[in-house]
Amino acid sequence: MGDATADAAAPLRALLMGVSRFAPAVAEDEEPMPGRQGWDELPFVPQLMSRLEQAYEKLSYEVGAVHEPDRRTVRQRWTEAGEEQYRIVHVISHGTTGTAVRGGTAERSERLSMVPSCGDPGIGTDVSLWVQEANSLPQPMLFIIDLCRAGRAARVAQLAQIPDDQLHAWVIAATGPDRAAYDGAFSTAVAEVLEEIAVRGLDTSPSLRYVRWDRITSSIQQRLSATGSRQKVHSTKVDTAQPLELPFFPNPNWTGDPRLELLQTVDAPVRAFVADLGAEHFMDRVRDHFVGRRRQLAHLAPWLDDATTGGLRVVTGAPGSGKSALLGALVCCGHQEILRAAPDIRRHLAAQQPDGVASPNPMLAAIHARNRDLDVVLTSLATQWGLDTPDSRRTEPWTVNDLIEALLPLPDVPALVFDALDEADDPADLMQRLLLPLTEPVRPDGRPCLRLLVGTRRGARFEPLLQLAAAQDTLLDLDDVPDDELRADLAEHLSLRLAELPSYSAAAQRPVRTALARTVAAELTRNRATVRQWGPFLVARIFGRALETLPAPVDVPAAERLGASVPVTLPGVLELDLSLQPQHARLRAVLAAVAWAKGEGFPTEAVAAVAAEFAPDVDDGNVRQLLEANRFYLRTGVESDGSTLYRLFHQGLADHLQVEPHPIPPTPPHPRPDSSEGPK
Repeated sequence: MGDATADAAAPLRALLMGVSRFAPAVAEDEEPMPGRQGWDELPFVPQLMSRLEQAYEKLSYEVGAVHEPDRRTVRQRWTEAGEEQYRIVHVISHGTTGTAVRGGTAERSERLSMVPSCGDPGIGTDVSLWVQEANSLPQPMLFIIDLCRAGRAARVAQLAQIPDDQLHAWVIAATGPDRAAYDGAFSTAVAEVLEEIAVRGLDTSPSLRYVRWDRITSSIQQRLSATGSRQKVHSTKVDTAQPLELPFFPNPNWTGDPRLELLQTVDAPVRAFVADLGAEHFMDRVRDHFVGRRRQLAHLAPWLDDATTGGLRVVTGAPGSGKSALLGALVCCGHQEILRAAPDIRRHLAAQQPDGVASPNPMLAAIHARNRDLDVVLTSLATQWGLDTPDSRRTEPWTVNDLIEALLPLPDVPALVFDALDEADDPADLMQRLLLPLTEPVRPDGRPCLRLLVGTRRGARFEPLLQLAAAQDTLLDLDDVPDDELRADLAEHLSLRLAELPSYSAAAQRPVRTALARTVAAELTRNRATVRQWGPFLVARIFGRALETLPAPVDVPAAERLGASVPVTLPGVLELDLSLQPQHARLRAVLAAVAWAKGEGFPTEAVAAVAAEFAPDVDDGNVRQLLEANRFYLRTGVESDGSTLYRLFHQGLADHLQVEPHPIPPTPPHPRPDSSEGPK
């Protein structure tokens, strides 16, 4: 929003005013005026003021706490708050909608005055007027109003039509425009939320500098409702589809990494390729997670670059064979939006294999189909290809025919990388209504209208697409690569992973690293049937995690024995690693809960609720601790309210844990094939 974060270096100041005792409505020697009332004491205010002051200070606010202010003090402190650009004004007292005058009361429909300790609201105490005045200040100001009828200040007519990104006065009010507030319940809820923000940021994503508005207001309401209060929080209305970075509640989880913040601006169906490549932290994660597949990259990257050609390519293979990492490497090197947000990925992959890096291409679109439907996909494609612009004035939803008609006249043949077809909302529908039709049209110059690269698992429902690619000799099955190539890729992956572990990184451990990596790679590729069922890269990756805990071998023979013990199936290697982790029963329950996440993932509270079904002793504290300690298994996203979302890093893990959410009893190891069989 405009200047919301422009003055980030300025100190955060909060004005906190609370009144618990009120002077009598009339002096002893005077007669009361008609309509004049006395004010009951609010004995809870002093203790609540102390708690709020500490809570704001934990968020790095300089707090000006004013106890029992009279009308002159209220007016003076509000003036100071405006002049010195305080960020928050929080008031607790009685509230009144009228000002006492001789012969009655004067009332305005929006008027809301804070009753000062003198019991005489008047000039300078009108909170609704404060809100109007604050909107002309250069920096945003938040009013937290714990008064009866506080909702009036959240619905000031003069501010109702101002766009969110131009609004500088924001309100969170204890109750409705004509409702009472009781016993400081609202401010107590605010204090609880502030305290929780200071500890864990309301689970806000580390990519966000501030806790988002709707996360704050909904959390306050939840705490109010949990106490049985009938109060309903009223706040400034915002467009949650266009979240703002309002600078009121600093997120203690914020990493300050501009790359992660920039990455959040990339369209979700494109951003998912970065996660599936394992590159959220760019160089570090890419180095650990993506190696090999050199031949496939060297084949596909030049084809994606060739704007004079078109056609279909399909990449398939077992879960964990590396389909998404392969496609992710291509997209992260060639897609303009990812290059804008994360150029480090391309630089690293280019240094690793220059021939396998796609060139930057403004006409390369990318769709990660996980939990997405046709309408979402079409809208994203139109945006990525620049077909849906403000000048087009399009009001109707895109159809497949519309998309094809818009592509045919383009000067060059565009490209589309479409991954995770099998994880879409309705995979068969997307294949029949979108992907197959996209392979048919021909441009006026005789070329296909599109270069289409699809990643999917095998399966009967995808046979039309797989058969079409096979008939054109453009089907790439990652399970059918030569054994020596697959073993070399796996060994390289594990060698790099081991070199990062303290117990393996010393120069003297090089022979141990080499022997262990080669032995594991040989075991994982020994049986072709196993390779086609459980992708060896996924199994190797989890075994690498287990090696962080297992004692490192002392010599080459010990390394070969350890390597020969590797479980060759996903269930086997997962059980091994989980058994080595602290709180392994609770960890499994948490991962099993995350396995049910859709789209970008589950928020923490949803993970905790589902995990309790698998392990009754799991609580919120366990869940947060386990999620943080086991990021290896997780990918994160950002909910519209700013909270962190969690999902498993691989769909194969999710599929297994949905079926087997409880520990599997150990079974004797399967006998290895004898040497006469040889590799297949």
